[in-house]
Amino acid sequence: MTAISLCALRHIIARMAWLLGLFMLMSISPTARCDAQVLATPMDSTLAARFRRSVLASNAELTARRATVAAARARARAAGAASPATVTVEVDEVPGGNLSDAQSAGTSVSWDLFTAGRRSLRRALAERETDEADLQLRLNERRVLARSDQLLIRLVGTLAIGSRLAAEDSLLSAAEEALQARFAVGEARYVDVIRLRTERLRVQSDLAGAVTEVGSHRRALVALADVDLSATVEVLLDSAVAIELTDPFRRPLAEAPDLDSLVATSAPALLATVAVDRAAAARRLAGAERRPWVGATLGVRRFATEAGGFDVGPSIAVSFALPFTAPAAGGQVEAAARDLDAAHATRLAEVARARAELGAARDRYETARRRLAVYDAAALEGARDEREAALAAYRSGGLSLLELLDFERALSRAEITRLQTLTEAADALAVLQGGAP
Repeated sequence: MTAISLCALRHIIARMAWLLGLFMLMSISPTARCDAQVLATPMDSTLAARFRRSVLASNAELTARRATVAAARARARAAGAASPATVTVEVDEVPGGNLSDAQSAGTSVSWDLFTAGRRSLRRALAERETDEADLQLRLNERRVLARSDQLLIRLVGTLAIGSRLAAEDSLLSAAEEALQARFAVGEARYVDVIRLRTERLRVQSDLAGAVTEVGSHRRALVALADVDLSATVEVLLDSAVAIELTDPFRRPLAEAPDLDSLVATSAPALLATVAVDRAAAARRLAGAERRPWVGATLGVRRFATEAGGFDVGPSIAVSFALPFTAPAAGGQVEAAARDLDAAHATRLAEVARARAELGAARDRYETARRRLAVYDAAALEGARDEREAALAAYRSGGLSLLELLDFERALSRAEITRLQTLTEAADALAVLQGGAP
């Protein structure tokens, strides 16, 4: 009995290593900038960093955002320009349609005066709109990078889970063969064979789910880049994942920053602050537009004299436009003031929402980080140390095959739970890095 089980155990160990590499290979094969990142990713290989930079450079959404920023900057450069001068040519009292006999003719140039204040306010409003577009770009870069890190961690974690399940399936397969051989000679119970077979079916079901998740995460990662660069990105992704799998998550998760700093740099708070600045600039411009407009006209005119001839002289005029006399003028200023009040209120609401969401994400992240510390410092290390003792006890006959399998199953569950905890931390980390959903 012992000889059969020991042989099976050796076969198990060999197949575990082979299937581990095979699963990783099958799962991997195909069928910049972000200065606001608040936490370091646990994946720190050079290829992983290159993949992130590739995504940032080629992501279609970010490309569109960059075009929006360029357009906003072009509008800002054009904003506040002086009004063009107006040239007027006029002819009055033309007898018989002969222009040379016109009693009065002249040309003049008109332009607006004292417009520096209005033009400065228009430039300020355009600059606030540019600031908003630029902030949207930087926040989208943060979000894309956070999503990339989240999916990378999920992909590597799921591959590692699948590898562990493949090893467990190999172990159970060899154990089932050994147990059936013992049952055939009356040394084992059939209920133990059924128990082992049921357990193996559960492991195979979990493994199938892991394979499906690997494909889903991989497609989502490739979709972050431009379609035309998908082949290049796939190669880079596969290389990065292969390196990460040699020593998954070697960098420990850092402690989360305090909640106030997270809220201060969150997307809702930053966008709401820029919206307040833009509404304030619009309010100042609306007030300036109600002030009188002053225009000047200079020209030269030819006019008929009493002696029957013509004379030429200058013409000068000053005009005043009074916008405040228009019935709707006050309504525009009132609307701008209400927009500013709404922006202030929205900022308070967005900051409160960000605090709630980031607080919950921070709690999830810290909880997962503490659980990982427990697994790493106690459960897994202790279980791995005891594995050799369990194998020695099995070889000496002090431990049955089913007891050894129970031990291995418990260790596998602990390792898989650790990897699942890490993916939970990755989800919370994406929220913290992205500055709230």
